[in-house]
Amino acid sequence: MAELIVDYHALPEPLVIPPADQLSLDRDFLSGGTDERVSRAPNAPFLRHMDGRWWLVNGHDKLTVWVAAESRRFTIGERCAFPLPDGETEVRVWDTRVRLEVRDSARWTMPETTGPETMTGLNGAAVRVALLLSRKPRHRTVLAAYYREYFTPGTESPKPLDRTRTRLCLGLASFTALERALDEVVTEIWGEPQGHRHELPDYLIRERLLVAADQNLVPHRLCGHR
Repeated sequence: MAELIVDYHALPEPLVIPPADQLSLDRDFLSGGTDERVSRAPNAPFLRHMDGRWWLVNGHDKLTVWVAAESRRFTIGERCAFPLPDGETEVRVWDTRVRLEVRDSARWTMPETTGPETMTGLNGAAVRVALLLSRKPRHRTVLAAYYREYFTPGTESPKPLDRTRTRLCLGLASFTALERALDEVVTEIWGEPQGHRHELPDYLIRERLLVAADQNLVPHRLCGHR
């Protein structure tokens, strides 16, 4: 059975949680019961072993996790649960960071589904975007700079860079290249250049059209980023 190791700065040493136990990330655990800004169980997020793996279960707050194996962040909404993968994950809860490590979890498989798949975007969109990025590789570089935070370690909710910082990363004199890349990629996916930009980073990352290695394409000429 998988064990969960919880590393928190206030602990004298990492805490090992067996699958039979549940751990609440609440006032008592995080502050010894002294910080009244932090809720107590059962109104706080908790860690529970279910269906062969560990889950972070959220109640009423907005949580963000950084999954080291995937080099990206995920946001967990109210009354939602997040399955922790093997390896390290960092959680930001109540403005506090807690590092988690799952060792040897059971292999988890998705149940078989029937019927047509839920489609995001138009048919063949991922193929069209891949062809577009191969024809216009500069678009990939521009989007890698714009969505930098989605591949940067941290537990704040990621968001696109503002246009000025993106332009400085790329060493460009205007925002034209960014607008053109966004318009053309969104059009390939949804058939129109507007109305879906907020969905674009998750789509590109989910379809592996934009990956962490693409950050190496960004020159960072004027921005000060390493």
